[in-house]
Amino acid sequence: MEVTEKHITFIDNSLSLYGVESKDLKEDLLDHICTYIENQDSDDFNMLYQQALQKFGGYASFQNLQLETNHQKLAKQIITVNKLKFSLGFLVIVLSVVSLVFQMMQWPYANAWLLAAILISVLFILPAHFYANYKKSIHKYS
Repeated sequence: MEVTEKHITFIDNSLSLYGVESKDLKEDLLDHICTYIENQDSDDFNMLYQQALQKFGGYASFQNLQLETNHQKLAKQIITVNKLKFSLGFLVIVLSVVSLVFQMMQWPYANAWLLAAILISVLFILPAHFYANYKKSIHKYS
């Protein structure tokens, strides 16, 4: 059976109606459903559409896929934020050690190195930490 633009629009709207929000996931599901329908010999779109839905687990399965997609996106964001926090934390340690060496040797700019370490901690590491906790808490309740 050949899938028309009208069929594609119908499938897209029904996926939206049943909770598939992610654009990438919706495109993938739409592609799989259309491919399944096109590979069948029957001309009854409604029957083929229902068979495709059953084959891919039904609407409950689509909602679970959407939820899993959201979990994966959150995990990627948290990993990125944690890598940023680790890198900036390492930089703060290096700046603190340099500041300490400069203080011990009584070289100039020791306070500037220490101030840079404090500013990085306050302006970048703490907000990144609170952002990650905020995203985790929002995701926990949704």
